[in-house]
Amino acid sequence: MKKLVLLILLSYCGYRECHAQNVNGKISVKVIDDKGHSLPFASVVLRHTKDSSLVKGELSAADGSASFENITSGHYFVQSSLVGYQTAYTPAFSIDPTHTAVQFPNMTLSSSSKDLKGVTISAQKPFIERKEGATVLNVESSVAAAGSNVLDVLRRAPGVQVDKDDNILLKGNGGVTVMLDGKLTYLSGEQLANLLKSLPAETVSQIEIMTSPSAKYDAAGNSGIINIKTKKGVATGVNGSLNGSGGFGRYGFYNAGLNLNWRTEKFNVFGSYNHSDRHFFNERLATRVVNGDNKEAAQFFSAPQFGKRNHIGNQYKLGFDYFISPKHTVGVLLNGYNNFFRSNVSNTTNIYRLGNRTLDSSLNSVTTNDHNFNSNTINVNYKGQLDTLGTEISVDADYVSLGYHRRLYMNDSMYYPGNPAYKNPHTIRNFTTTKMTIKSIKGDLVLPFNKTTKLETGVKGSFVTTDNVLQYDSLYEGKYIPALSQSNHFIYTENVLAAYGIIKKSFSGGTDAQLGLRVEGTTSKGYSVTYNSVEKRNYVSFFPNLTVDHSFSKDHKLGISFARRISRPEYEDLNPFIFYSDRYTYGRGNPYLKPEFTNIVELTYTFKQQYIVSVSYDRTKDFISEFLEQNDSTKVTWSYDKNYDHKQGWHLTLTVPVTATKWWNINNTLNLNYNYFRLQDVGMDIVNSAIGAHFETTSTFTLPGNWKVELNAYGGTPFQWGVWKGKAYYAIGGGVQKTLLDKRLNMKLNFTDVTNGDQFRGSAVYGNVDFHIHNQWQNRTATLSATYSFGNSKIKGARDRQTATSAEAKRSGG
Repeated sequence: MKKLVLLILLSYCGYRECHAQNVNGKISVKVIDDKGHSLPFASVVLRHTKDSSLVKGELSAADGSASFENITSGHYFVQSSLVGYQTAYTPAFSIDPTHTAVQFPNMTLSSSSKDLKGVTISAQKPFIERKEGATVLNVESSVAAAGSNVLDVLRRAPGVQVDKDDNILLKGNGGVTVMLDGKLTYLSGEQLANLLKSLPAETVSQIEIMTSPSAKYDAAGNSGIINIKTKKGVATGVNGSLNGSGGFGRYGFYNAGLNLNWRTEKFNVFGSYNHSDRHFFNERLATRVVNGDNKEAAQFFSAPQFGKRNHIGNQYKLGFDYFISPKHTVGVLLNGYNNFFRSNVSNTTNIYRLGNRTLDSSLNSVTTNDHNFNSNTINVNYKGQLDTLGTEISVDADYVSLGYHRRLYMNDSMYYPGNPAYKNPHTIRNFTTTKMTIKSIKGDLVLPFNKTTKLETGVKGSFVTTDNVLQYDSLYEGKYIPALSQSNHFIYTENVLAAYGIIKKSFSGGTDAQLGLRVEGTTSKGYSVTYNSVEKRNYVSFFPNLTVDHSFSKDHKLGISFARRISRPEYEDLNPFIFYSDRYTYGRGNPYLKPEFTNIVELTYTFKQQYIVSVSYDRTKDFISEFLEQNDSTKVTWSYDKNYDHKQGWHLTLTVPVTATKWWNINNTLNLNYNYFRLQDVGMDIVNSAIGAHFETTSTFTLPGNWKVELNAYGGTPFQWGVWKGKAYYAIGGGVQKTLLDKRLNMKLNFTDVTNGDQFRGSAVYGNVDFHIHNQWQNRTATLSATYSFGNSKIKGARDRQTATSAEAKRSGG
């Protein structure tokens, strides 16, 4: 390996040495707008006249100036561009012994805004785009997203579904990796859902959905990656924004936030803070049959449940970038959150005799849950461009500390019609503490060989330790007594070492190909201190990735991709802890879960750069999903995650945007899928399959006077997921937007799920399990929001960081 790296470096140095001769020219330009003001941080590139190939690139300084030195003899032109402005070009010119200095005093970039009969179009992005193999949601372009949280926005994303437990599915598949600004959240399950609910949509600029990520990304996430990009300061000087919103459904909610940015030629300081306080509810009806094969002993359990919930979120980000030179930057990034979640849940389990529905008994329970979870991350990074060809090197080091504390109090009592005086009260409490540390470092190198071929390679190491303590106590004669049989102390460690290489090649005739391979070695150890049991695993996995795109013309493009992915068990699902809903139902972890591996093939056709047809197939070995077991003697039903034999899926996605008029645009997406699941175990052979469809449409009306109206709807047919069969669902919403004060103030009023149709109704029926559930949430809301931008508004793109810890995100249980 050392010899290979030395050979690459020597070859590269020799290449630069032989091209560093015969230089003698200098070119100077100054970039201004159509009002004569200097434009800093504009892209200024020098190109050959013959074939428009790139010679050098620079960014304009604070006064708009840029220059190129040591230019060899030849024929050239200069091109300049900036977001929000039309690209400009200089006339062609020559550098030769008699013309060694060329100067263009004013290179004018005109605004790209257009006035169409009173309707102003100002570089407005569509809500849904397709870019470089990813589906992109431009959240800040959506009126209806105002006042919503990120989980609500994801419900409207193409191919994305949110199940009964707020787990995210992509094209009908679980195992989605969720990232925030290129790094993982280190949360999963309920904690991840709570984090996404605490993030207001106003803090998000884009959401990227990648179903076939390249080998550069961690292989985690068998159905793909969802990357949530938060808003950043992007202008020179001092600028920022204030945002706030308030609304109500059955209960009220609000949030407020601040973004600040200070950028100069030598440094960039940026930060943000957001506070949210959301009150909402979850209503559930769970029914099941016990001893269904025994008519005399058969019982019917009906358990209506209502939970009032309150989520208080605090998120912060503080970063500093220092520009050593225009091509070399070092930075420090601090971010984190401190969130509190409380739920008060009342539950009544009525137990009937199945034959005549005579009430046998009732279990009444009240549960109070308090959760505190916090995270603090420090990232140190460097990025450097080594030459004009585009050779780049980047290094990231991260340290993450997470904490999770849960306090649960559950009181229940029985009611018997024949003996109403007998209550049999029962009180338990539990304290759960999770402490997690993640250390990670990665390095990436981009090495172009020529204009059409380049190598991307890198290495990464991540080291995770999670310490989980669960303590149960039972109330006996006025005192809490430790319930040692239900308490546990579980420690999990996981080390992953990875390396990847990608070759990218552009061929004549409009074909681009990318071939990559990622290798990951994993060592893990699960240790139950309480039971003195250890589960160790060591494995090395290979993850090839291939993408080929061919443009037949500017209107016709065909792409094919193959990827292999892994989805390791979420940290909380490995903990062998028991969490009670009531004395008859509970969930537990499974320390014997194995990782699941998925192979994905996808074929995509794009017409006129906007109409997209995608067909894909995936097969997952050791598929992980929820499984239910029931003990008819004790009447207890419990759930846990289990490895299935395999899962297969066929998917068809259609994206059809329609421009009805200059002021009316419609985005339509249809997903059709067929999923097949098989689970073979001792005494069981379960096979489930179903065809399902999911449809979304959004209409945007851009009106005179800086008004915009948006209407949207989504829905799905019945579907199958593991042992669960879900029923159809739908939602209708919309919003109105008005911009004021020279477009610095943005006001939005929006409504979500006005028909209250987005509910989960599902059932799991197999063996002795006959379980039905109906979940509904506070989806029907009305929200008023406002965002005010201040300071310098000249646009300069901020750096996006993908930190070294970008792969462990969604799996953390704390």
